Amino acid sequence: MHVRDLILPEDKVFFSLFAQMSETIGEAAITLNEITHELPQGTEKAQKIHQLEHKADEITRHIYEKLNESLITPLEPEEISRLAPVMDDVMDRIDRVTQQICTYGLTEQNDKLREFSYMILLASAEITKAFKELREMEKFQGIKDHADEINRLYNRALELQSAAVLELFRSKDLLLIIKLKDIYEGLGLVMEKCNDVGHALNDIILNHS
Repeated sequence: MHVRDLILPEDKVFFSLFAQMSETIGEAAITLNEITHELPQGTEKAQKIHQLEHKADEITRHIYEKLNESLITPLEPEEISRLAPVMDDVMDRIDRVTQQICTYGLTEQNDKLREFSYMILLASAEITKAFKELREMEKFQGIKDHADEINRLYNRALELQSAAVLELFRSKDLLLIIKLKDIYEGLGLVMEKCNDVGHALNDIILNHS
């Protein structure tokens, strides 16, 4: 136990805020998955993701406000300052790629998009589980397992992106190639940001174990 723990109780609000953020990301991932499975319908759901992105911005702002006000925090201030933006980045990227999918007006379903969105859904679920265990600050192995699974999904997504682009270039529709390549790269960035969350969690575990 740190000396500071004997002086003032830790402010547990940060765990609640991070849980809210992870749940917001999870809800957005579910909606993105629905959109990719309902194309060319379902694009009106993009507005829901945009609203969730604004909610995530508010949560992030609240995290920084509490960080400035709190004398005692359950994690190191530097750790909180690292987690907040990488979580917000995941939400930003989900919103951005969703807008791409809807703006480009894809006229038919795409198996690669559906597979990609499902990986994002799985990664978001691992993030949610990890933050539930982070609250207890003792289930280090469980948090590491979730972070490792996010990394595995990220590596799988890299393979999927390469295969999808290779398949795409067999098409003779130049406009479709441009649209889908841009979307694939956007989906890849979502997974990259999810992996950044996993790295941040792993570093926290190393610092506190």
